[in-house]
Amino acid sequence: MTKFNIKKILDENIKHDSVVNEHLKDEKEQAIWLQTALDEYIKDGNFNAFYSSLEKIIEIRNISVRKMSRDLELSRSNIIRLLGGETKTAPKFDTLAKIFNYLDFEIKITPKSA
Repeated sequence: MTKFNIKKILDENIKHDSVVNEHLKDEKEQAIWLQTALDEYIKDGNFNAFYSSLEKIIEIRNISVRKMSRDLELSRSNIIRLLGGETKTAPKFDTLAKIFNYLDFEIKITPKSA
């Protein structure tokens, strides 16, 4: 029977999160993170996973939901549900566009690679 070293597993996960957080301080890395999440969303339709990735960027930037909801004129509770992956239907495209614009990202359409 294999014994798990819980402390080691937790330490490694904490290190992993720290490394990810450090990389995501860079805006270009954030763009790559979100593009990857968006690509996966387009493939598998799991918008909650995509919005969880978006939540990570908002967390890294230390943006409060209250400020964001006020600035975007969106309901605070809707933003919380959206970013927490608690919505049952995909949000409107204009909501995504507002959030991307707020974070200084743009959406581009490119042909699929061969």
